[in-house]
Amino acid sequence: MKLSKELKIGIITIITLIGFFMLFNFLKGQNIFSSGRLFTVKFENVNGLAPSKPVSINGLRVGQVKEIKIIENAKPIYFEVVLSVDKDIEFSKKTIAEIYEPGLMSGPEVRLLLDYGPDIAKDGDFLKGRIAGGMLDGFSKQLTPTQVKLDSVLLSFNQTLGSVNKVLDADTQQDIKAMLKNLNHTVDSFDKTAQSLTATSNSANNLIKTNEKTLNSTLSNANATLASAKTTVDKFGKTADKLNSLELEQVIKNFENASKNLNTLLEDMNNGKGSLGKLAKDDGIANELEATIKNMNSLVEDLKKNPSRYVNISVFGKKQQVQP
Repeated sequence: MKLSKELKIGIITIITLIGFFMLFNFLKGQNIFSSGRLFTVKFENVNGLAPSKPVSINGLRVGQVKEIKIIENAKPIYFEVVLSVDKDIEFSKKTIAEIYEPGLMSGPEVRLLLDYGPDIAKDGDFLKGRIAGGMLDGFSKQLTPTQVKLDSVLLSFNQTLGSVNKVLDADTQQDIKAMLKNLNHTVDSFDKTAQSLTATSNSANNLIKTNEKTLNSTLSNANATLASAKTTVDKFGKTADKLNSLELEQVIKNFENASKNLNTLLEDMNNGKGSLGKLAKDDGIANELEATIKNMNSLVEDLKKNPSRYVNISVFGKKQQVQP
């Protein structure tokens, strides 16, 4: 059987439309081949929930939001959200469908808070719905105590600033300005001093670079001189040590000889040997020596009283008579 060109074009067009429809629903997150159960939930506010948003149980996606209907005839109006659950999970009619925000960047989603009672929910049943506080609400609750403390701190800071403004009157402000002015002058002087020191340091560095060879030569000569002087001092020290040792030994020997001679002399004196020993031991010699000393003393006294008796002095060639 041969198909005409028009029929082929028609078949291709139908297949294209079907594929486009399936792709469109797939991009919307809808599965046209899904045979999941449908549940309806009543909400007074869907909080930004949209069709094809995930439906999860304990963090696992088990379906999607099929449809959102607005009931306009009721006062106040409300919404009926149709949920499609693909997984064959049994739960009771007391299960709660909650709208929540899993993150800051993602929109609202639906999660089922399961109840495992005896009254099992079936396809087409109604479930209870509620809206959970968003992440921003949780943050605001956590930040409320901090905000109260921050307000208290800001109030105290304002009071402190007020007290400071009262303290900083016109006279105090003038004093502070004068102090800052003097401080600026001091900083300027310090900068000038630092610049002068830098210039001096640069000059010194240039001088050292210019005379580097001379300084190195001088230092080398000085090191050689110090090394030679150290060698000489070491030799002199060794020689002096030897001389001091020899002299000390000679002095000790002389002292020992003198000590022996003195002991011999004292021993001879005690034994009556020699002149000193006889003088010390013989009473007659001691008496004669004492008498001699007395006579000499008498002679000296007489010489002082009558010098003319012993010495003749001639005046103009005439001799004086000696007095008896």
